[in-house]
Amino acid sequence: MDSSLAVVLSLVITVNPATICWQNNPLSFRNKQIRFVVFTFLSCCLFALGSLAGGIFDVLEISSPTFRLGAALVIGLSCGKWLIAPKFAPIRGNSQEDTLHVVLHMLSPGPVFAAIAGGGDAGVLPLLCACTVLLLTLGLAIAAEVTNKNIRDAVARFFGASGIVVAVIIGLDAARTV
Repeated sequence: MDSSLAVVLSLVITVNPATICWQNNPLSFRNKQIRFVVFTFLSCCLFALGSLAGGIFDVLEISSPTFRLGAALVIGLSCGKWLIAPKFAPIRGNSQEDTLHVVLHMLSPGPVFAAIAGGGDAGVLPLLCACTVLLLTLGLAIAAEVTNKNIRDAVARFFGASGIVVAVIIGLDAARTV
């Protein structure tokens, strides 16, 4: 698999837009705008972390393929959670708590490792493309209101299964080059 495609897929799949965009209750237009601004900021944070991949590898004294191998494990475990037990955050009416959930979700180990591995392997331009695709996907998911629990679970599980497949491919590719 091309490294540019791998970084796009791994980043979008580990964030799993269905789990953070499709809530139990529909969002108001103002809350959708706020959420998109938060997504934009967090996508920029992931880009910044991925851009620092070379420095991170130097500090850890590891190579890019070695980090990718570890990232594949983290991505696989992160996505496996969605396959086994998709769970959505309940809406309690507290927008600060909901925003905190989104921040913690997008800056969890899966997306962070995917961004750093992608930035170190593919480079900054494919990472920028991946963060842009991620932001567009999140924007589309915000616009599409899905309140049917079965559809949300099916999409979350699809992202989980896809993430495991992508993690295996990334891991095998990294193992060949280590």
